[in-house]
Amino acid sequence: MADDPLAHVPIPVVGAPVPAPLPDSLPLPATSAQVAQFVAYRAAACVGADYANLALLDGARTSLRLFHDSFLDRDIADRYTDVAVDATYPIAAAVREERVVLLSDIESYRVQFPDIVADTIAAGVRASASLPLYRSDGTVLGALAFAWSDTTVFSPKLEAALGAVAVLCVETVERAERYDADHELVVAMQRRLLGDLPSLSGIETAARYLPAIASLAVGGDWYEGLLLGKTRMALVVGDVTGHGIAAAADMALVRGMVSALLHSGVATSDVFSELSAVLSQRSGLLLATAALVVVDIEHETVTFATAGHPPPLLRLPDGEVRRLDSANSPLIGGPGGRRRVADIAPFPKGSKLVMYTDGLVERRDRPVDDGINLAMSRLHAIADDATGVDIIEVLIGELINDHVAADDIALLVVHHTGRMPGDVST
Repeated sequence: MADDPLAHVPIPVVGAPVPAPLPDSLPLPATSAQVAQFVAYRAAACVGADYANLALLDGARTSLRLFHDSFLDRDIADRYTDVAVDATYPIAAAVREERVVLLSDIESYRVQFPDIVADTIAAGVRASASLPLYRSDGTVLGALAFAWSDTTVFSPKLEAALGAVAVLCVETVERAERYDADHELVVAMQRRLLGDLPSLSGIETAARYLPAIASLAVGGDWYEGLLLGKTRMALVVGDVTGHGIAAAADMALVRGMVSALLHSGVATSDVFSELSAVLSQRSGLLLATAALVVVDIEHETVTFATAGHPPPLLRLPDGEVRRLDSANSPLIGGPGGRRRVADIAPFPKGSKLVMYTDGLVERRDRPVDDGINLAMSRLHAIADDATGVDIIEVLIGELINDHVAADDIALLVVHHTGRMPGDVST
């Protein structure tokens, strides 16, 4: 028997890709897209429907992004991601005309939406309800749709239930939209603050910032590079407690103060104590950790200091890997934070230095020290000609791999190539 030609026809009545398996819970905070997908998965059961989907109107008010549950075959659903507002679909009509569209049987489709009758039958839908969703300011947010595999009578009780679920969905999506706006602001701040590292002859650098995947919230991890003359460069990696706008703002403050102290000639050993002294005068508590190194390619040394932060890792040309943990002071901004400390290590040609935040090495199923030891082992095993980008990929692949990053990660690699100012390439 020939295949039914309608079996593979997409249904534009209610459709969008299924992006993930059915979630057990909604992450908090959640984006509007996460909320929309969660609603699509869960809403049908609230009113005894077989299927539900939610459409979000884009900023230009010309198209709808659709999210739906697993009722439709994946092959059919994947063909519909975006739907034009002027499309001849019930859910689009609900948004465009700002009215509830109730279709109790296939005959209702034939009368109101004849172009999609075949697609509707092929998808196993016999009745549907599409409700426009309004924000608290009265503007249209999108639409919520339900579908049944049998004909349905829309009694006053059922219509009231549909409306109640729609109101709850709007409240949840609006909260998520506010989070989306905050998140975009923080992402923009983070990108602006984490600019390109400066260049210095004899030094190659590479850096990476990865936001926490679990919360989708940008945090206070950062890195910075500053030139201190023709042969010296300061590099800093830090982590301000918290997430979101407040953490990004605190990060900007700490980053700027560290830069100012270094530019004004404050010694490496005094930077963190001076920073804590200033922060102690604030009314609000601001806590941070950081690692600071000053690379001197003329003398082939690295001067380092840390404040409550994981130690930088130094790979020497012979493959030996050292933890630079002999110059640690208390947490920045915490009690007893004014301690002068710094140390010096050799940094000959071919040396590589890795700086990172604790998100790289700490996991719920692995202590920090075990993560650091694993990173050291990987650094020891890398090829001598591995670039900074290579090292970053190796460390992320080994220490994060397919695990969900529960915290932000800032990672910076410094390589002493040995090319001094004035050297001529041959």
